[in-house]
Amino acid sequence: MDNTEFKDSDEKNQLIRLLYMLLYGFVLYLTMSVLAIVVIVQFIFALFSGSANDAIRGFSKDLSRFIQQIVLFLTYNDEKKPFPFNPLYDEVEVEAVYDNDDYIADYEDITDRDDPDAPKK
Repeated sequence: MDNTEFKDSDEKNQLIRLLYMLLYGFVLYLTMSVLAIVVIVQFIFALFSGSANDAIRGFSKDLSRFIQQIVLFLTYNDEKKPFPFNPLYDEVEVEAVYDNDDYIADYEDITDRDDPDAPKK
């Protein structure tokens, strides 16, 4: 392969990314409008009920994660396309580093040392 094929491929990838960026820029604009409505509704709900609505809070958490994905993609901080092309939340496997039964703490017994600041008996 020569440099022209790499250049053409890179330009094609950038043009495809530009199309996704324009699409997600428009989606971000719409999403920010939805966010403004969610903020107002949550405020009104909290004003009259005394606490925030958990369902709205959950929706706004997902909405903010979606907005974060879009902004990271638009600013070239992430190559992964936002939801729905990739999951909203990454699946992370949680593994225990060690089993609590196998853990032994290293410590030094200092109860027999003379402490100059300790009160005299």
